[in-house]
This record gives sequence, structure tokens and C-alpha cells, in this order.
Amino acid sequence: MLRFTETEKGNAVLNYNCYQYTKKRENKKSNQWRCRDRNCSSTISLCSQDLSIIKNETTHTCAQDTNKFIIDTIIGRMQKRTREETATIPKIYSQEIVKARVENPGLPTGSLFPTLSNIDASLYRRRAINYPKLPTTINEISLNGSWKLDKNGGDFLLVDETYETDRLMIFGSQWSICLYAD
Repeated sequence: MLRFTETEKGNAVLNYNCYQYTKKRENKKSNQWRCRDRNCSSTISLCSQDLSIIKNETTHTCAQDTNKFIIDTIIGRMQKRTREETATIPKIYSQEIVKARVENPGLPTGSLFPTLSNIDASLYRRRAINYPKLPTTINEISLNGSWKLDKNGGDFLLVDETYETDRLMIFGSQWSICLYAD
């Protein structure tokens, strides 16, 4: 069965017969994949949509790793949750490790999975993609698009004015204005 995961840089990894492959070349009618272990020269050819095998894999000189697909899948879930959720990185990590133990009872997660200290930098980088860089001065603050809206899509930044060297920013919602007006 052809299954795909991602590298830390977001490139596709083909998982087939307990081996992993990275894309070597794209042709008009096929894609050639090479064993991820660079000491091994095994290749496999798939159709251009990567749905079926055109040419079977050549002989491997590396050992099979039956757990690599599971580990990469769980790390991929951690990265996805890190991008989409606001839960802390250690909390996401521990929840996914527990979920991995439940899904794969015989898997020795303690010895196979990277520790939080080994993976946290990549998870924090994934999270940083969705958030703007923090400003160092008040004049660098620039709220655009969805950053000016509340959860319901209404205006949250009510006033943003500059008076000589001073800046006034007022945050609130239509509901809070109505509450204070009464």
C-alpha cells in the first residue's frame, strides 16, 4: 500500500513495504522515488499522479523500519495541530504520544519517539508561520485583516490614531459599546 507522509521541510515521503522514499525525479508519465537512506540505491517508479506502481522497487541494501511510518504520521499530526491550535507545544506533544500508545499498544513509544526537547524547535517554527513577528516599538504595530476583527467577524480595533509621537489604540466590540452606552 502506498502511503505518504512529509519531511520536516514539507516534502513528500513515500512509505512502501516498510521503506521510505523521497522524490528523485518527475517525468511526463511517471515519478521516480529513491530510498530515503542515502547509502541505499533502491528506486521505485510510480505513475505521474503517484497512485500506482509502474516499476517495482529495486533491491535494498538498508534494513526495513516498520515503525518509521507510524512515527512520521504522529509527528505530522503534532505539526498540524501546532499550526492550527493554540494549546501549548508540550501539551500537544504529550497528547499525541498518549494517542500513539493507545493506537499502537505494542509500540515502545519511549524508545522510538523523539523527546520533546529534540522536536520542540521544529514545532515552534511551524507555529510561528501563522503568527506575525512581534514588534519592538509601538510604531511597528500593524494590525491588518483578521487581526482587527473579533471572533464573530466584527471590528475589534475601534480607534488607531497617532498624535505627534503618541499613539492611541482602542480595542472593543460592538457589544461592549452598547453595554457601556446603557
